[in-house]
Amino acid sequence: MRDVYGVVARMLPPGSAAEEIEEATSDAFLAAFRGVGRYDAGRAPLRTWLLMHAKYAALEHQRRTRRWERPLPLWRDLGPPDPFEAFAAKEERARVQDALAKLAPLDQEIIYRRYFLGEEITGLAQALGLTRRAVDTRLWRAWQTLRRLLGQRDDAKGGGERGAR
Repeated sequence: MRDVYGVVARMLPPGSAAEEIEEATSDAFLAAFRGVGRYDAGRAPLRTWLLMHAKYAALEHQRRTRRWERPLPLWRDLGPPDPFEAFAAKEERARVQDALAKLAPLDQEIIYRRYFLGEEITGLAQALGLTRRAVDTRLWRAWQTLRRLLGQRDDAKGGGERGAR
């Protein structure tokens, strides 16, 4: 399933070798095979269940294969982190989380599944019992709401897939 591979590839560090991605993908399928008796179709579609196995396999692979011996890039500042930058990043994350929390639960789920799990819009529509157009519209409106809540211009990059097929 290409979606499982895609989730693993997005979660592993940039520049990960194809062999690493394939290994973590195999681990995800192995974990799913071993846990198939615990799968409950009433709680989640099979695809979502598999994608969660992919997520955890990628996290476990990262934990197992941290490479402390990799040299740091020369251009990287090795000094202590700037506390003002860390604070600003933390504040921005909190702003985004607050804005997301103001969306309707269904819109939160659509945003999460589309942009974190990488699910296709047609698959989302089918899984949620909506039309493709309804999912498109909900995504577009959710992005408009997020932009408004975060104080961004309407023509800002990212989000909104209106007309994307």
